[in-house]
Order: sequence, then C-alpha cells, then structure tokens
Amino acid sequence: MTRLKKIALAVSLLIGATVASESFASVVMTGTRVIYPASAREKAIQLTNHDTHPYLVQLWLDKGNKHSTAQTADAPFVASPQIFRINANSGQVVRLIYSGDNLPTDRESAFYLNFVQMPAMKASEQEANKLLLIISSRLKVFYRPNDLAGNPDALSDSLTLTLQGLDIVVSNDSGYFATVRDAAIVSPGKVRTLTKDVMIAPKSKARWAITRDIRPVSGDIVRLTLVNDFGADVSTDMPLH
Repeated sequence: MTRLKKIALAVSLLIGATVASESFASVVMTGTRVIYPASAREKAIQLTNHDTHPYLVQLWLDKGNKHSTAQTADAPFVASPQIFRINANSGQVVRLIYSGDNLPTDRESAFYLNFVQMPAMKASEQEANKLLLIISSRLKVFYRPNDLAGNPDALSDSLTLTLQGLDIVVSNDSGYFATVRDAAIVSPGKVRTLTKDVMIAPKSKARWAITRDIRPVSGDIVRLTLVNDFGADVSTDMPLH
C-alpha cells in the first residue's frame, strides 16, 4: 500500500471520531456556497491552505445527511481530485462534475460539499503515537437548471409572509432556495428576532413559530436578510399579511 493510500485510510477511519469546528480550519474554500449551472460541464472550486503546515484533504458530496462520510456519499457529483495533499500557503483547484441524475428542471436542487483536513505526516512520524486533529467543513451546493424562471437577485419579490395563528407562514413561489440569515419583526425602537439560519425550499412553504414575547400583528414589518449567490447578506423590509 502506498503512503498516500495509508494516509487516506487513516482519514476514513478517523472522520467522525475527531472533528473540530470549521472556524479553526486552515484549509478554506473561496466563497461560502457553490452554484452549479446545469449547462456547465464542470465547476471549479478553489481551496487554499493558509497555514505553514501541509495538510491532507478529502472531499465528498451528500444529499443532506450531515453525518455522511466519503464511503456513504450519495450526491450525483464527483469531486476530482477526491483526496490530495495541499502544501503550506498553497492552493488546490478541485473540479466538481455532475454525474447525471434526473433532477427537477423547474427548481434548484440542494446538496452539500464536505471536506476534511488532517495534518500531513512525515514518513518518520507514521509509527509514532500522535493525536491527529481532523477538521471538517460543510458547504451548500445548488444545482441550478437552465432558464430557471425568476431572478435570484430579487428573491424577496417571490416571498410572502402570512400570520396564521401562532405561526408565520413563509411562501417561496420561486424556483430558487431562499437562505435566510436572519428574520426579525421591526417596530419603532425595537427589533425582535423571529428566526436565524434557515433555508426555504423552492415552491414550498415554511412555518416559523412565534414566541410569546414577539406577538406580531398583520401589517407589521419583517426585516428579512437573505444570502445571495456570492454569500453576501441582502436585507429587505417586507409586510406581514
């Protein structure tokens, strides 16, 4: 077995056993999400190692199971290369290739890109007893059909918020996923948070439970902060019906 395969096996065995917060990651991807146009033959993503130490990196994609591993990857995408060494203060381009499942053509489909990093070991260190810190990162991948109706830059125009009993029902009539960073009721001198970090699927509805301290009424203003294709926040004030 080659040295690279031995290290790859170590990654496979240790994933899930020692995982740290991605806020400590040395290897990061350019951008916070991937938009994969249906017309593209492949999508290139850039990974960069900001550390002074080399790392071994492994990637895979899943359909939504946050406990997935490279062995249980089930998304219709292939990452190339799937495992590689990235040197100190260096970069690596990875190609994502769609493998051809029959996905809906009138709406986006969402998947998740996972990558783990582990400090690269010298040959002399492989037999030593060491604690290896493996760091996991997870990002959204949106498969976007060709000629999808609507404008992702004006996604709030396709959303409506309706007060129904003790819930606020959010309707997304577009073919795009709406990623909500923050939603809050805004009144003079007061901002009351409704929810944070949620995603509303295309052509669907979501229910946000109302806490006792909020008590909104029809006509209130909801400040909705959405995340655009570039990972930037876009805030819009919308009426509550």
